[in-house]
Amino acid sequence: MTDAKFSSVFGSPVNIAYILNNPPPPIDFVLPGLTAGSVGTIIGPGGMGKTMLELQVAVLLATGLGHYDPLFGPSTFDGLPTAPQKVVLVAAEEHINVLWHRVHAIVRSLDQRHVLPEDLSWPEFLQRLEQNLLLHPVAGARRVNLLTPDLAPSEHAHALAAVNQGTRLLIVDPLRQLHLEDENHSAPMSALMSVFKQVAQQSGAAVLVAHHSSRAAGLQGYGDTADADRGSTALKDDARWQINLVQPTREVLDAHGVPANEASSHVVLADAKNNYGPRRDPVLLRRTFGGVLVPVQPVAIAGVSENKKSGLFKKVLA
Repeated sequence: MTDAKFSSVFGSPVNIAYILNNPPPPIDFVLPGLTAGSVGTIIGPGGMGKTMLELQVAVLLATGLGHYDPLFGPSTFDGLPTAPQKVVLVAAEEHINVLWHRVHAIVRSLDQRHVLPEDLSWPEFLQRLEQNLLLHPVAGARRVNLLTPDLAPSEHAHALAAVNQGTRLLIVDPLRQLHLEDENHSAPMSALMSVFKQVAQQSGAAVLVAHHSSRAAGLQGYGDTADADRGSTALKDDARWQINLVQPTREVLDAHGVPANEASSHVVLADAKNNYGPRRDPVLLRRTFGGVLVPVQPVAIAGVSENKKSGLFKKVLA
């Protein structure tokens, strides 16, 4: 007999007969390998482009255009919903004016690269973005702390859960601005990741947390691995999915026909950890106007003729 005193902690056991007599539901992916209700991380040095990548992902999901931009490589959003999704981005380091410029740059890039389909009108695109993309720039406005001194979820953690209701993806950037604890200690970092896991489970959304890589990862050449993040290994272990942004190697540049003197304008997006799917090949991204990251095709398939530009972006400034 189950002791009622403890049953609420772990809940009722799974009905094995039921799950064996019924097909499992399909895995619900929000991003390639990142499932709904789980927590992932994006790791990289400062200034590598984490916030821009997050914004680009947010715009694509919010407008239902993920299938049109191979940001994560070929077949980026295969098997994922094509309908617009609600996305919340909490930017704890960026001022609204910075995000303002970046959103303009992203939309301009989508238009110039003909990512936006011709049958999507400007009013419909704008309506999707207004309804589904919620930006919360809090840099300098307040200090967010998701943990109480005894490592329980704080009032700020409950506020984060509240703004995340009904979302498909919650992005928080960066981790360092969301707590006051020592990143090298496993107890507070595991407690912090538990806050994100609770938010993910309660809302059904995926949560993507941005964090800096360690200096050693860059110096010793393991910036593309799951061990690249700064601080306690609890951050890596508690995440179900991790992508890293790193400087490209000479081999990667050669494979894409990029001269060595252009290395600084490129970055590699690498799958470092993927618990629910195969690891994808690294993707070379080029920094373009406004810092927008654009995938670079390998030499073997480069040179595909560009479609006629849609001219949609000029309506942004009209």
